Amino acid sequence: MKLKIFKYILMSLLILFCLQLLPHSSTAQYWTALPPYNVLWPLWSPALSPVSPTTGLPTPLLTSLTSNTLLPVQPSLVWDPSFSYYYLLYNSFPAPGVTQVKYYDPLNAGLLNPFSDWPPSNLLTGTPPVPNPLTLPLNYASLLSFDPSLWLNNWVPISNLVWQNLYGINPNLLAATALYPPNYVYTATYLPATTTTVAVPVPGGGGIPVI
Repeated sequence: MKLKIFKYILMSLLILFCLQLLPHSSTAQYWTALPPYNVLWPLWSPALSPVSPTTGLPTPLLTSLTSNTLLPVQPSLVWDPSFSYYYLLYNSFPAPGVTQVKYYDPLNAGLLNPFSDWPPSNLLTGTPPVPNPLTLPLNYASLLSFDPSLWLNNWVPISNLVWQNLYGINPNLLAATALYPPNYVYTATYLPATTTTVAVPVPGGGGIPVI
């Protein structure tokens, strides 16, 4: 009898230990990594990762990102977490039936044409070049970047305007406000450890706070 009780207690402790190793659903998931370069696609943007009516979870519109991916939304957005800014992505069509992804890099953009062919050089290696995927931290999905709405409001209008002037295609580019949730509270942690909470309401907005 005592042996059975001991085995029961031991089994219960083992189950509790295993449960602790499982990912907790309460951990916020802000990003998903896209092969083959492991750049991060935002789950916090309903325009880029709409909420599934079945699961209630954000579902990314893309599952991979290559040089000729047809983007479902323009501009799209990806993040290399070693940088303090995002890449904004657009499609050009250099020839019939040919799709090219171009990206806007706000800090390293050229003056005459600030758009470059995807991917950036740091995501390639060797000759001929092959993908050099980012090495991501284990907690990459829950990383907090800078305030996305502030960055988008600063850069998306400029990027869209320059894109239209240079390429004159896709007049239905999304505005900055379409890329982030209508209402959310954003908490960003900077070094040294200082936490800032910024409330970003949008008049008439709804939606769910996801960041």
